[in-house]
Amino acid sequence: MWKQNLSFLSVGLIVGLVIGGFLPHAPIYAVATDRQDNFAIATGYVDANFEAVFFLDFLTGDLTGSLVNTSKLPPVMGVIYKHNVMQDLKIDAAKSPKFLMVTGELQIRPQSGGMQYASSVVYVAEVNSGQVAVYAMPFNRGQFTNAVNVSGTFNLLYAGPFREAGVVR
Repeated sequence: MWKQNLSFLSVGLIVGLVIGGFLPHAPIYAVATDRQDNFAIATGYVDANFEAVFFLDFLTGDLTGSLVNTSKLPPVMGVIYKHNVMQDLKIDAAKSPKFLMVTGELQIRPQSGGMQYASSVVYVAEVNSGQVAVYAMPFNRGQFTNAVNVSGTFNLLYAGPFREAGVVR
């Protein structure tokens, strides 16, 4: 009896693998966000092959993003992006800001001159003021493969209230 059950199980496994081989394959992408006291960290995709990590220091308002260049051996920090969010969000550091930070996917069309952007943007919100800012990272894959410890800056796409117009009640 158990030999018959084993043969049914084997046939079922083989049929399942064959059917699974013909189904479309979709990659799974995941981003992560975490925070601890006065610090937040998040990840987001730059393109299909590269991921960036973003840090927000709540005390200073410094937003930092970095990409590891794996085309170099050993891997190195290829580009490090920096920007201070305090002025964009109209925040006084003395008032103990309460930040939220996440990443999201946003495809931005290249601008004149071939400027390209990463496929992720960084959203930074300050809860007390009700302000939010959206930041994009200029990214040129051709230049990145040769990059070692290059500095870049985030581009501000939007800064303004999130409590108006029914976004948050």
